[in-house]
Amino acid sequence: MIQLIRPNGNFDFLGKSKPFIVASTLAAILSTIGLFTKGLNFGIDFTGGAEVQLKAPQGWNIGKVRSELESGGLKDPVVVQIGATTDREFLIKVQSSPEKLAAVGSDVKRIIGEKSGSKDFEVVRVDVVGPQAGANLRSAAILSIFYAALAILIYITFRFDVRYAPGVVRALGVDVIITLGIWVLLQKEFNLTVLASLLTIAGYSCNDTIVIYDRIRDYTKTYPSWGIEQAVNRSINQNLGRTLLTTICTLFVVVTLWIMGGPVLQDFALPLLIGMVISVFSTIFVANPMVVYMEKRRLARAKATPAHAK
Repeated sequence: MIQLIRPNGNFDFLGKSKPFIVASTLAAILSTIGLFTKGLNFGIDFTGGAEVQLKAPQGWNIGKVRSELESGGLKDPVVVQIGATTDREFLIKVQSSPEKLAAVGSDVKRIIGEKSGSKDFEVVRVDVVGPQAGANLRSAAILSIFYAALAILIYITFRFDVRYAPGVVRALGVDVIITLGIWVLLQKEFNLTVLASLLTIAGYSCNDTIVIYDRIRDYTKTYPSWGIEQAVNRSINQNLGRTLLTTICTLFVVVTLWIMGGPVLQDFALPLLIGMVISVFSTIFVANPMVVYMEKRRLARAKATPAHAK
């Protein structure tokens, strides 16, 4: 069997973790500042608006669709091509006042009909989200990420030990917050598809961490004379090959979706790609050092506790 990484390696991951901890903490802080200052570019899912899928007339491209809609009276329409150029299908996103949203579909149909002078087009579907519904979805998005982290925290506490839970949640937070920070930097639209990708990152982030934690627990029970640093380093070295192989195989699929999946799937694949790369480092250099810190803290408290209190 071909092995990417020898499982009996003895690399000192904990000794090299400080620069990664500092870098991830700084990146998370900067991402948080970006979220509160520049903010996410929320799509109509969260702000309210109308989305129209249009099969355009023969010979029309994305630039012509946008310019004709603007000249016809639609304010700042966002036009995205769907599928191949020959399909002539576009998503048109428009934000407007609540009383005008319901008429966006008919406005698009009227404008395209007048500008093309033919019936060689089709309004495939029209979706409308009101401002109140968008605000509710925005609140639900924040709560969904919070509840996901809380559920993982509770699971790790019962599955392993309370000492293991903070490391998983901290790594999960680093992955999600830095991914959001990059999304703020790119100013790409944040919609329900991106939210689904973030929740996928949250689940993927703790996958390898749980496997390493299970090995740490086995080593601390089998070799009680080992220090926690030795058990953690040994566990990371044992699982490094698995971590890299799993990530590489998953990246093949995610990169394919990003390159060939079109605009809709690209919104799912790109944040997932970013989060997966970050999670490899956060699993090794953020979650596991937290276990060492929690164990040393427990031992220090045990030594400080008087014998009669024990």
